[in-house]
Amino acid sequence: MTEDQYLSLCEKYLRGEHTPEEEILIKKYQFDNGLLDEHLANIDIADQERLRALLHHKLQASLNIRETPVVRMRRWPYAAAAAVLLFATAGIYIIKSNKKGQGNQVAITSNIAKNEIRPGSDKAVLTLANGNTITLGDAQNGVLSKQGNAAISKSGNGIVISKSNGNKKPEADNAMNTIAIPRGGKYNITLADGTKVWLNSASALSFPAAFTGTERKVTLTGEAYFEVAKNKAMPFKIDVNGKEVVEVLGTHFNISAYTDEQSISTTLLEGSVKINYRNRSTLIKPGQMAVNDSGEGVTVKQANIEEVMAWKNDSFIFNNDNIIAIMKKISRWYDVDVVFKGDMTNINLYGNFSRSKGLASLLKNIELVNKVRFVTEERRVTVIAK
Repeated sequence: MTEDQYLSLCEKYLRGEHTPEEEILIKKYQFDNGLLDEHLANIDIADQERLRALLHHKLQASLNIRETPVVRMRRWPYAAAAAVLLFATAGIYIIKSNKKGQGNQVAITSNIAKNEIRPGSDKAVLTLANGNTITLGDAQNGVLSKQGNAAISKSGNGIVISKSNGNKKPEADNAMNTIAIPRGGKYNITLADGTKVWLNSASALSFPAAFTGTERKVTLTGEAYFEVAKNKAMPFKIDVNGKEVVEVLGTHFNISAYTDEQSISTTLLEGSVKINYRNRSTLIKPGQMAVNDSGEGVTVKQANIEEVMAWKNDSFIFNNDNIIAIMKKISRWYDVDVVFKGDMTNINLYGNFSRSKGLASLLKNIELVNKVRFVTEERRVTVIAK
């Protein structure tokens, strides 16, 4: 098992979603890396600093004697840091050796500060074509609105558009609705044609209750992942910030188009996508990213799919990213304001962190790199360069 797989299993364990087989794998990994130790059993739970230091020392020692591919060397310190804080902040694992040989018991003690800033959750505001608004987090499951021959319904943590016995007025089908995701939120929607869209924080999608005519058209600001239903007769078009149009027939892709970012990026996972910008079209293939810098035009490069799709998989993945870009993502997901003190120009970080943890846990992980420190006051985070 790799370190990334181990961290993923630990996350499942903390959420109580693991299987008995996965618990065995966790314990085996800990044993193989020397994390099962008699003097762990005698550490006071309140002594977190000592526990963190011990786990860090033991994990680092195990990594030093293990053969690791060269291409992964620079990620290890940050993966190790994530593993250490997995123990020391989100939940403390106290591993006790059973003298009778009947296995090991793992006890978990929560350590969440009273004023901890929680991670984002499923929330959105739906503005209907008639101007009425619905706070989806408070709405009950069921039909929210009927428009033309369609019904907009809430189902779990998403909304679904389906056929309905409406007033059968075509113009009602074409009226545009908007789902807006605030900072600290996420949501998903299934459009009338079966297309599925996952929306990240601080994003918005405008869409009709039904698609008519020769094309299916929506508008997007922010970030979203699309799984477009195939329909050769009706291309699916996305107006992105009024700057470009992404055109597809049926495919899977991610668009990041925040207004506070300098560029728009479209990353293709499956199928094909055409980017229309200033009367020019750019076609990309799976595994590629089209970056539209308004001043430079559209350029195509190989994409890091895992990094691009991290947000949808409830993770942050930083790959030599500047701290300013990192804090933009954190600001959106935790709904906090960010202030910088000092020169951030050369502060770039690597790391893989869960988005399901509180903000304090994430910031403590980043501080282990020893390049910045954080001061949090209510919903304001000050980043101070070291």
